[in-house]
Amino acid sequence: MKHTLTLHAKRAGIALAAVAAFAALGIGTAQAAPTFASANVTLDRFGNLECAFRETGLPPFGVVRYDCTSQYVGVLQQCILGRKAVGNSKLLIFQDISAGEVENFEIPRNGTVRAAIITNIPESENANLLCTAPSELTTTAVRWCSSSLVDLTNNIVGATAPELFVQLVTNASGSVPGCDTLANGPFETPGE
Repeated sequence: MKHTLTLHAKRAGIALAAVAAFAALGIGTAQAAPTFASANVTLDRFGNLECAFRETGLPPFGVVRYDCTSQYVGVLQQCILGRKAVGNSKLLIFQDISAGEVENFEIPRNGTVRAAIITNIPESENANLLCTAPSELTTTAVRWCSSSLVDLTNNIVGATAPELFVQLVTNASGSVPGCDTLANGPFETPGE
């Protein structure tokens, strides 16, 4: 009888150890949900839209797609000679501006992507202001409206900025109206 109880105790101990091992294995393989640990939408020193972020909980060795986008962008152009504005200014309004291409990032083993995406100030091929030499066409101010960083793979918004403005040339003339006005267009087609 003592031998049977010892045998049952051993089997119960082995079964309990197996259950504990499987439970620990299940906990270890659980994947956290993708989450932006940090994200910020700002302007760089040239007036371009910059989306900097760190996203965690991504499945290792996969690919994730991001977009740094803005609903409306107002670009003020003027001919500049030296540091002086010459001639009138021209306002160009663009709609639905994204980075040149959607950014694809390979996910490392730790499931974390840390990066910054730049969306350049849009330009127009045919609507630009014409400047006579030696003056140069210059973007003097830009306003970005309803900007956001989006993880397109998991459909998660990382950060938003309702309105960002920068005056790039201090002694230029003209202004970029607010986002409510920019939403009314007329919209230009971005150039290549």
